[in-house]
Amino acid sequence: MELVKWRIGIVGLGGIASKAYLPVLTQRSDVELLVCSRTLSTVEEVQARYGLSRGTTEIDELVSLKPDAAFVLTPSPTHFAVVQQLLDAGVDVFVEKPATLKSEETKVLAELAETRGRVLMVGFNRRFAPLHQRARELWAGRSGLALLQKHRSSAAHPDLFSNYIDDTIHIIDLLRFFCGEGEAVATTARVRDGRMIGAVSIVALERGGHGVITTTLEAGGWSETYSLHGEGTTLEVDAFSRLRTGGETEERIWREPYASGWKPTLEARGFTQQVNHFFDCLASRQTPLTSARESYRTQRLLEDLVACARL
Repeated sequence: MELVKWRIGIVGLGGIASKAYLPVLTQRSDVELLVCSRTLSTVEEVQARYGLSRGTTEIDELVSLKPDAAFVLTPSPTHFAVVQQLLDAGVDVFVEKPATLKSEETKVLAELAETRGRVLMVGFNRRFAPLHQRARELWAGRSGLALLQKHRSSAAHPDLFSNYIDDTIHIIDLLRFFCGEGEAVATTARVRDGRMIGAVSIVALERGGHGVITTTLEAGGWSETYSLHGEGTTLEVDAFSRLRTGGETEERIWREPYASGWKPTLEARGFTQQVNHFFDCLASRQTPLTSARESYRTQRLLEDLVACARL
C-alpha cells in the first residue's frame, strides 16, 4: 500500500518550533515539510538542518504551494490573521496556544473552520501527556476540590492577563479537562515593579466543588502539580513525571521516566501524541480533542477570571 504523503506547512520557526514540533514532524515518513518564517536566514538554517527543499518568507507563497495543512507557531498576536488566511485558502490548521488573544476571535475562527469544512486544532499538549490522561480516567467525573499549581522563578509578564493567556492558560484548560465546566468566582493577583508575581483564582465547578488555580513567579524553579480530592479519591500529579492515587489503606504510583531536555521528553509532555492526533483528524475529518471550540471555552473562563480580579 502506498504511503499517504501530507504536504505540511510550518509558519513560524522560533523556539517552540525548534524544541517541540520540528523534532516530531521530521521523524514522520508521511510528511513533506514546507517552512515559512519572516527571516530568510532562519528559513535557510532550518532547511539545511533537516534537509528540506521548500522554504519561504511569505505566507502567500506558502499558500500557493497548496499545503494540506499548516502548523501556525508564530507569536500569539499574529495567530488570528494567519489562521484566517489559511482557513480561507482551504488549509487545515494546527495553531499553538493561545489560538488568539481574544475568545471572540477564537470563536470566529472556529465558525470559519466549520463553514469551510476544515480541521482547526489548538496546541494544548498537557491534555495528551500519558499521566494526565490516566489521571482523568481515574478521576472519572467525580466532584470535589481540584488544586492546580504552576510556578516559575521569574516574572516575565506585565499584568495578570498577559501571564494567564501565555502561561497559566495551560492549567486553566487542564481544570476543564479534569473537572468539566465551571464559573469564575474570584481572583487575587500581586504585581510588583510592573510585573505580575503571583495569582490565585477560584472556579465553582458545575459538577460540584471548586477548582483553585495558583501561580507564583518567585519560586525556586519551575514546578507544576495538580491535586484532585473528592468522593473518597485523591489524585496527585507531578506534571509529566509522577501520578499518585491513594487513601488511608492503599497507594498506587505511576512514573513516567524521561531524561532532561526537550527532545527526550516530547512523548511524556504530550507533544508527540497531539501531533499524531492532528494527523488522525486530517485523515478521518473528526473534530480534534483540543478544537477551536474547546479553546474558546477555556479562553472565556480565563477572561472571566481576569475580569473578577482584585489586585
